[in-house]
Amino acid sequence: MPRDGAAQVRAGIAAATTATWAEPDMAVLRLNRRPPPALPLAVFGQEWGAWIKDAAEAASCPPDYVVVPLLASVSTLIGHARWAQATPGWFEPPHLWGAAVGDSGNGKSPGADCLLRDVLPEIERRMLSDFPDQLKAWRVSAELAKAARETWQGEVRTAQKQNKTPPDPPAEPGPEPQAPRLRQNDVTIERVATLLAAAAPKGLLIVRDELAGWVAGMNSYNDAGRSFWVESFGGRPYRVERQKNPEPIIIPRLAVSVYGSVQPDRLGRLMRDADDGLLARILWAWPDPIPFRLSRQAPKSAWATEAFDRLRWLDLHSGDPPQPIMVPLDGDAVEMLEEFAQGIQERQASAGGLMCSALGKARGLALRLSLVIEILWWSAEQGMTPAPAQISARAFAAAAHLIDDYFMPMADRVYGDAAASPGDRNTATLARWLLREKPDEVYVRHLQRKVRLPGLTTAEAIHGAAEALVEADWLAKLPPGVGHRARAAYPINPRIWEAAP
Repeated sequence: MPRDGAAQVRAGIAAATTATWAEPDMAVLRLNRRPPPALPLAVFGQEWGAWIKDAAEAASCPPDYVVVPLLASVSTLIGHARWAQATPGWFEPPHLWGAAVGDSGNGKSPGADCLLRDVLPEIERRMLSDFPDQLKAWRVSAELAKAARETWQGEVRTAQKQNKTPPDPPAEPGPEPQAPRLRQNDVTIERVATLLAAAAPKGLLIVRDELAGWVAGMNSYNDAGRSFWVESFGGRPYRVERQKNPEPIIIPRLAVSVYGSVQPDRLGRLMRDADDGLLARILWAWPDPIPFRLSRQAPKSAWATEAFDRLRWLDLHSGDPPQPIMVPLDGDAVEMLEEFAQGIQERQASAGGLMCSALGKARGLALRLSLVIEILWWSAEQGMTPAPAQISARAFAAAAHLIDDYFMPMADRVYGDAAASPGDRNTATLARWLLREKPDEVYVRHLQRKVRLPGLTTAEAIHGAAEALVEADWLAKLPPGVGHRARAAYPINPRIWEAAP
């Protein structure tokens, strides 16, 4: 930071020269981004709506950053216990994928902490409550089976000597039980498949703090990595073949929920691969930042924990193997779904690229969301009412509203930003740095060697971004006579501090 004297000198110079500068074009900050839609908080109901608002205030973040991990977490706890059914031939698991987009410091992590740090660990602890007894019982049965096998081996040898038919082998104790899981950070295919097959029959919540790195590394260790994750949205049977084990991992219903975050500067990297539908499955949240304010009240974590615990007790239909219980749309909701899908289809016909893919997933996402919202409302009710047996028209209307007026516009905002050219992105990066750091000048060598902003690590890239800011009246041209060895420093328009959002 400059000393007080230097700051006063700079302020004096700025005041004297402001009149000679043109009005700066602040649009360079936005990369022609679509403005974010307003979150319709009312669709979550009175109790959950109030909780979301309180949690966002406690984290000093937009409520969007609370809603996305909430939806992903609720969809995991419902899991394969309940599937949404539109018609006898169309049903969807509830699992949702969500991503929070925003610059560092905008509140993405604090917004998720109210669940990931304060609520889900207690739910996981309760899931483990009877596991020690299960493990103890299995170990006893494993020892009994071992003793029975030793006896059987002796009987086989005796039968062989006596030329008799050997007895049948004893029953095996079955695989060792795995500790129940709700969340997972290790995303290797074999590990996730093992947990889904044995420890998480309702599904898993995959939590990735940096979504771009996860997507970019999907095929690093397994060429089928990305296709595995695409499949993990549908809830279909899946086999994972293993090189070091002759037995494949059989997953009755491959479905996971996903929650992660990404900074805007990395959206281009996230979306550089071919459109295979993976990104179209994500519900995006990218609100504008809000002023930081300290809250004096913590969110009601105990209340949310009890509501989540109600979801934990939802179970699959008994059978071999257990099956999801289908929750159909009521008659009015079926008609609403048909009308909604037709409207989305008309919009898809004129869309292109990733937005076309996102619209193609919209009707399925609306069906999933309608079940999640219906059961979310139920979890907040008082008393011991049974879980919903139908998805109401009210719940589907809420889901359609979220998809149509919030998540699809958010997708448009995200995909549009990702399509920005590297030059435009570098210009916006330099502009944001200017507003944040308020330097005296744009000194190219200092930016290259000391600051090293994303995309601005070479003198050529920095000069390119600076020249674009000259065109936008943020900077002045380099003084005449700046040669190869001269100090390349662009003067800054003092009006940008006044026009800053």
